[in-house]
Amino acid sequence: MINSSVLNQVVQGLPSVDARRVFHGRGGLFAGWEQVNIEIYPPVMWVIIYQKIDESDLLVLIEEVISNADSWGIESIYVQRRFLQGNPVEVLFGCDRLLEVDFQVVEQGLKYWVNLGKNQNSGLFLDMCEGRRWVRKVSENKSVLNLFSYTCSLGINAAAGAAKSVVNVDMAKAAIKRGQQNLSINDLGAARVSFIAQDIFKMVKKINQKGPYDLLIADPPSFQSKAFDVRRDYTKLLEKFKGSLAEGAELMLCLNSPALGESFLKELVADVLPQAKFIKRLANPDVLADSSEDASLKVLIFKMEPSL
Repeated sequence: MINSSVLNQVVQGLPSVDARRVFHGRGGLFAGWEQVNIEIYPPVMWVIIYQKIDESDLLVLIEEVISNADSWGIESIYVQRRFLQGNPVEVLFGCDRLLEVDFQVVEQGLKYWVNLGKNQNSGLFLDMCEGRRWVRKVSENKSVLNLFSYTCSLGINAAAGAAKSVVNVDMAKAAIKRGQQNLSINDLGAARVSFIAQDIFKMVKKINQKGPYDLLIADPPSFQSKAFDVRRDYTKLLEKFKGSLAEGAELMLCLNSPALGESFLKELVADVLPQAKFIKRLANPDVLADSSEDASLKVLIFKMEPSL
């Protein structure tokens, strides 16, 4: 028997022109589905299974999707099992023409290259959609620094929002290259957007020389080998770049560690940047609802106030 609450969650997001997450089992609100996320990269439904589960209920759900594939805009369904070595992908419906190849998707009118296959990341983190929306809205005529830019989706939105300049920094050369490709397909004016493919902490002086910045974006990994650990290095990050913040600068600081709540970010900002006022936490899309708000994605906005 199909789980109607799970099906209803999925159906709410279909059909979709935009790439988007349509089911977030990892939020812990659907018993028995905690190891499943489902995303749409039109026309592909992308199912991720994080730990071994009894897949019988999931297969029933997929059969329902297949029976409505035409009206829901689904051409293929791929399942990635991350608990198996190599993150293998199975084609459960349709063909493999969009598997392990680059193709374009759209979100909020902007185009991005993605690749669905054995890699754990497609090239676009769909849970950051509201962060991208906010950046695009506030970037007009601002100098923007985008740290841990990955494929530069936040920087692309800053450029789309008429930013004066954008600096994207990430140590992964392949991610920066993809960011350059994303900029190109959106025709946003390459002259005001720059890219640095280096370890951020090794490029502090060069990055600061490009300032001052009206908007600092930091979306670091929770843990990345020896490169970054949020518990150890977030404070260091703010220390290194606080001198390049313009008067009245805004900060968008992100934290995607279930083990750390928003108080972690608020406390370290209060310590390093006492003149930074907390403005708000960006609401996650409804589909990302979580049994614990502190465990979910945290995107906090701060604004520098004049020193007294």
